[in-house]
Amino acid sequence: MKAQETLYGLYSHKPSILSAIATAFSRMAKPAVLITLGVGVYLHVTRLFIGAELLIEHIYTATFDVVFAIPMLAGAIGILTVWKHIVFRNRFEKAITAVTGAYFWVSVPLHVQTWLSQSTDYILIFPKWYSLVFLAYSSLLMLVWQRLKIVTESRS
Repeated sequence: MKAQETLYGLYSHKPSILSAIATAFSRMAKPAVLITLGVGVYLHVTRLFIGAELLIEHIYTATFDVVFAIPMLAGAIGILTVWKHIVFRNRFEKAITAVTGAYFWVSVPLHVQTWLSQSTDYILIFPKWYSLVFLAYSSLLMLVWQRLKIVTESRS
């Protein structure tokens, strides 16, 4: 009976709160990345059609940018927590995933600063052609992330 209780104790421990948070971010990494990239595609396509000034005036408001920073931050944290659980098929896929993480971590402060400044005028510094470049590489990022295999729990 004592041996059975010892075995039960080994397998019935509750995960720590940090472990639970890491698991939650791991599970939301892929959706958060894809949502963020999808919204980015929408914004850049819209910018190409109506211009940056109208985009800022009617769509890309400070409130929009603050809300937009939430899935971006979740994706950035999620990429860190899920990295060991991704089954990479090749080096290219691993490199694209790493580039996505770096891109998100560089972008988060840019979007979070809107909380303080209440202005999205910073996008005016990016030339119009940047939207074309963004659309090209974000399409590649979305394709790779859509195909990623992430294993967050062991199957027995």
